[in-house]
Amino acid sequence: MKWYEIFVLSNIEILAFLVLWSKLNPNFYKYKVRSLFTIAALSGVSVILDYYTIDIGFVISFALLCTMVTILFQTRLEQTLLQFFIVLIFALSVQMIVTYILSIMQEDMSYSFSNGLKVNIATFIICVIIYRTSWLNRIQKLSLSYYRVILTIIVNVAGVIVLFFYIWQVDKAFIWNHYAVLLTMILIWEGLNIYFIYQMIKMRQQEKIIQVHEKYTPFLENLVHEVRQRQHEFKNHLNVLYGLAEMQDDYEAKQEIKNYLQTLIDKIKPVDKLLNIKDHILSAVIYSKKALAQEKKIAFHVEFQGEIPEYPLDKHELVELLGNLLNNAIEAAENGENGSVVLTLGMEGKFKMIRVKNTGKSISRTNTVHIYNRGYSTKEGKHRGYGLYNVKKIVDAYNGTIELSFEEKYIVFTVLF
Repeated sequence: MKWYEIFVLSNIEILAFLVLWSKLNPNFYKYKVRSLFTIAALSGVSVILDYYTIDIGFVISFALLCTMVTILFQTRLEQTLLQFFIVLIFALSVQMIVTYILSIMQEDMSYSFSNGLKVNIATFIICVIIYRTSWLNRIQKLSLSYYRVILTIIVNVAGVIVLFFYIWQVDKAFIWNHYAVLLTMILIWEGLNIYFIYQMIKMRQQEKIIQVHEKYTPFLENLVHEVRQRQHEFKNHLNVLYGLAEMQDDYEAKQEIKNYLQTLIDKIKPVDKLLNIKDHILSAVIYSKKALAQEKKIAFHVEFQGEIPEYPLDKHELVELLGNLLNNAIEAAENGENGSVVLTLGMEGKFKMIRVKNTGKSISRTNTVHIYNRGYSTKEGKHRGYGLYNVKKIVDAYNGTIELSFEEKYIVFTVLF
């Protein structure tokens, strides 16, 4: 093929690749000029590699693509590689299937510009269709929650596909003679890996759910016990009110009854708020953190902003997110005088909101830049710096946002879904 034909085919191929990748990395749309530069640069490299007939030219192109994405689109190398392998599996699988279908429909499937154009255009159209689905988002969400398992499977599948393309570069005749068998084996291999990963994730999720219930069921039992205790005490409160009503001075009796009822209501209100939460695990988490704050002499308040929404998180993810935010807030409030923590649940506009604010030492601007990085902490000691990192990971998996702000004496973290 002519150099310009290779350039055109490479443009379409890389464009299809980046269409899928943009679903995982929104920076591709944010920096459109950089995206166009990436397509043009890699197409140029493909022309050079084809001219010198380098068997591992596609590997060099892939390595260059990952390097450019990491640098130009401000993505961590670890994240770039994970996203690359996900997109690689989708794009190359589609390309192989399209090639096989076209080989059945027409007799001549020689390595030519017209055939390459048909394959690449069809691949591009299917990639656009995949982009409009939620498949890639689901895979990315799972990869954030089960990184090691997902990465192992993805590299496993991608390795087989890369091997297929290497053989294609070296011996195209062998591939064409055994294309149906090789394609079937690759698809079966992908299917087995998908089934394996499904079972692994299902087991991990069940383990986490069991751990959550084991950890917070005692707190839920304590909450129920406290309610029963209040019910038992209610008879005593009625006797007191009856005695106050028997006072001869009506005005004084009214004032005493009013003050007594106000004290009783203030005492019952915190527990009553927790009982209004339909999600029992959520109630148990809040109750456990409230008990922890009380042990440390820290005021703990729960507020509702409208109706409490059903958050889009799995139970164990909600527990991890809220638990980490409240633990950090209590720990920070403990270091100052008159420590206070306020948890707000509800809606903020059309978004589902969780807000945690606490008193304590303010966070410097330097620390705010790195506060969500893994292992970064303003506190001393080992095994720190993972709380907010895990929170950010969960928020990102659901395309949510987390914002740090300052409100008078409070440090405020707001999560929106």
